[in-house]
Amino acid sequence: MIPPISIDGTDITGATIDGTEVQEITVDGTPVFSAGPGAVFAGNSDDNLYALDINDGSEIWSFNPGASVQSTILVDDSAVYAGFGFGANSVIAIDINDGSEIWEFLAGDSVDGIAIDDTAVYAGSFDDKAYAIDITDGSEIWSYTANGRFRQLTVDDTAVYAGSSDNNVYALDINSGSENWSFTTGNNVESDIVIDDTAVYAGSRDDKLYALDINDGSEIWSFTSNDDFRNGIAIDDTAVYACSSDGEVYAIDKTDGSEIWSFTAFFPAGITIDDTAVYVGDNGDNVYAIDINDGSEIWSFTAGGTVQSDIATDGTAVYAGSSDSKVYALDINDGSEIWSFTAGGVFDNGLALGL
Repeated sequence: MIPPISIDGTDITGATIDGTEVQEITVDGTPVFSAGPGAVFAGNSDDNLYALDINDGSEIWSFNPGASVQSTILVDDSAVYAGFGFGANSVIAIDINDGSEIWEFLAGDSVDGIAIDDTAVYAGSFDDKAYAIDITDGSEIWSYTANGRFRQLTVDDTAVYAGSSDNNVYALDINSGSENWSFTTGNNVESDIVIDDTAVYAGSRDDKLYALDINDGSEIWSFTSNDDFRNGIAIDDTAVYACSSDGEVYAIDKTDGSEIWSFTAFFPAGITIDDTAVYVGDNGDNVYAIDINDGSEIWSFTAGGTVQSDIATDGTAVYAGSSDSKVYALDINDGSEIWSFTAGGVFDNGLALGL
């Protein structure tokens, strides 16, 4: 969030003096540079996007555009990016240090999904369009119109991959927005869209999770559950981890789509993973840590309301937002509460870390 500490051009961030890490340099008691560990960014239904100190949950700044965060929240070195719903219908770039607006791009309706690379912000809107927006000034580079609302999306060096309520998964040329390919499922595509070097993974309300060839969109495999896949998906080298409306979190083999294990929650939503665990929030007011190898429960934490936000981790804590108006930081080892922050509305959408 703030430039690293350096002396004569040498980065000394993280250096220690008598065993104590250097956090701040002062001249006559006035801070010159600080090396704070970062922030949690979370959107609330009170129309604020909050930046919270990652250590204690205190508020650093808040940004209120008159509408609530609808999309995921993404962060780079200089800005926080989010899509907003009715009342704004826009993508906004916010200064990461002070919470001021850098630019705003107006779409024709709520913005449900965003992705970024070094040059652009890519947004999916309920106006049936996917947009590429210049990351420096917010001007439109291109747009593509489908026959339904765009939901979640992601990018690589060549394409934008997006799901739509017209039942399709699209691959759009990253430079021009022209369609490379599309794949038609049996219902709306509302889940996270996740990619690796060979495949695009997407869930549909036709009760299936699909692995599609990233080059031509052909189906590699599909996995069927007892209800739709409309929420979180994560991947590692061996498996796809997906939340189904049938109440299960599934680990699915990436090579053939077979089930490795399943874990029963209550309408699981947000998901993230590390090398040892899958972390999930659900409508039963819980955050779970699930063993990534066998699907057994490691720990659970019960909030005061549903946990439908994105889930994030930094290796020491798991961060989640709840309908009880709180953002929680939970110890990654045992799920105990480290801190919580309370706002006026619910935290049920975007949550991200800036480290």
